[in-house]
Amino acid sequence: MIEQIQQRIAEAMREYHGRSPRAALAREGFLGPSDIGFCRQKAALVIKQTPPSDDTSKWAAFVGTAVGKEIEYALVAAFPDWIVGSVSNLNVTAELPSGATISGHPDIVAPDINAVLDIKTVDGFATVRRDGTSQAHRYQRHLYALGCLQQGILTDDKPLYVGNLYFDRSGKEPEPLVLVEEIDWTLTNEIDSWVQDVIYAVKNGETASRDIPPTICERICEFFTVCRGALPNYEGGMTIEDPALLEAIRMHVEASAMEKEARGLKDAAKDLLAGVNGQSEDYQVRWVTVGSTYIEATTRAGYTRLDIRPVKKRLPGQR
Repeated sequence: MIEQIQQRIAEAMREYHGRSPRAALAREGFLGPSDIGFCRQKAALVIKQTPPSDDTSKWAAFVGTAVGKEIEYALVAAFPDWIVGSVSNLNVTAELPSGATISGHPDIVAPDINAVLDIKTVDGFATVRRDGTSQAHRYQRHLYALGCLQQGILTDDKPLYVGNLYFDRSGKEPEPLVLVEEIDWTLTNEIDSWVQDVIYAVKNGETASRDIPPTICERICEFFTVCRGALPNYEGGMTIEDPALLEAIRMHVEASAMEKEARGLKDAAKDLLAGVNGQSEDYQVRWVTVGSTYIEATTRAGYTRLDIRPVKKRLPGQR
């Protein structure tokens, strides 16, 4: 009975998400701003109205939509002059130089500061703090701003700003992370080129560029099987060349080095503070004695550990 209830609730959530306006437009073959800058082959499959082949988790999107609505309600109460998505239901259309049009609903349009702000919920801020706004997020907010400008909601006779409000859906970060910058108009042609790549592939029956690493695509894309199912397996032993995977390796190596350095700094500080109890302007310092605890012998469960280490370079003549 419990499993049946769980399955029915999960199915109800999937059906609810599938009835969203964005999902409905995707089924009809229309690209929205959130589709641009992510994966050109996925965008091509959407235009061709290809049925999804995989049942991927929609939980992150579900949580993001729900949290986003509450955030918008809070902001419209504090900033009544702002045009907020869930309340105003504003739809804007951006026309690109090629004539292609992309329509969507911006989260926040703030005419008083001549800005477009897009809400994103993420699992922690570490990646955003390190790398900044992703290409897909930059393209999305740029299209909203371009549409608002072309429809006269915002103006180009003063600086026009675009930004993202990042909220941590895990709840560990209590404050939002706000990244705002003046709009980069060179992105208009860059986005247009991206869109034209997709349109060209669709019109000529070709495969567009697969822009997402397969290991990530398999977890998040509902088109994985129909898109990559017949391609060679992408397993261990291959030469890693994908820029996103190379960046992930670099991040892990650098973080491990920082972690090791931090442990060394903590040990050095402990030696200097040996026996010190007191208070500085900002911190209280005290040594706490923790009593011994008996732990009955147990068997630790097996687990998978990521292991990244430098490749041993072969000397000339070695095999």
